[in-house]
Amino acid sequence: MSERAPLQPTDPADEIIEVAEPARLADFGLAVVEGKRFVGTLTYERPAYVFDPRRIKDCTVGAYSILNGYLTNSLYDTDVGRYCGIGESSVIGPHEHPLDHLSSHLFAFTHPKQYPDLYRLPDFAKLAPDADAPEPPPPVRTTIGHDVWVGVGAFVKRGVTVGHGAVIAAGAMVTRDVPPYAIVAGVPAKVIRMRFPDPLIERLLRFGWWQYDLAPHKRTLDFAQVEKALDQLEALRAAGRLHRLDPPTYAFQRADGRFRLRRLPRPLY
Repeated sequence: MSERAPLQPTDPADEIIEVAEPARLADFGLAVVEGKRFVGTLTYERPAYVFDPRRIKDCTVGAYSILNGYLTNSLYDTDVGRYCGIGESSVIGPHEHPLDHLSSHLFAFTHPKQYPDLYRLPDFAKLAPDADAPEPPPPVRTTIGHDVWVGVGAFVKRGVTVGHGAVIAAGAMVTRDVPPYAIVAGVPAKVIRMRFPDPLIERLLRFGWWQYDLAPHKRTLDFAQVEKALDQLEALRAAGRLHRLDPPTYAFQRADGRFRLRRLPRPLY
């Protein structure tokens, strides 16, 4: 049996590509298993390893980020930076229920367009706002910076910003913003220490290594020695040999058992 020919991701921006087999999404830098649990639009820079989440709803994912855990992770209205690792059984940005309404139930604050599956049941539909009722404002988004590691079973509250280089310990409940390069743990999560001294953190943030294509230099960079690696990167940039990472970027949707991709004109970052 001959090996299948790869799809050619040379499409111009705004062209719609339809893919029937989840495995063929790899031709466009997206790694999924079945791809059945995507809601709305996933905008991603290639490559993105999202495995098969429990649910991803209207999220963006930067290049080289990994969502690990088969059918365990849930992300809602979340922007994930580059080079992030999301551990299994993590929940990020779930919908919050108001506490000052008559009821905290979904019928009291949602619109049928937000939860079409729920309001498909006629008994729920009786309680839902009319279809022509004003829609609620756009959802508050959650931001995960670049090079963030989210441990197994972590919870990140909707609207929180996790700074670049931060680490969220396994089982942590993050209810407030996390500073760059902080390590947080506990319920609720608190800063237990910083990854590096302040001068080094400032240098890392100023340089922003995630903006660049590291692949051509992987054999010469010493990733285990942070300051040495920064010295090397700064020298490469000064010599004009360090180039910006410019990954192809796609808007991905699932519809009628097929997958649709639209090439976007520029990367997310």
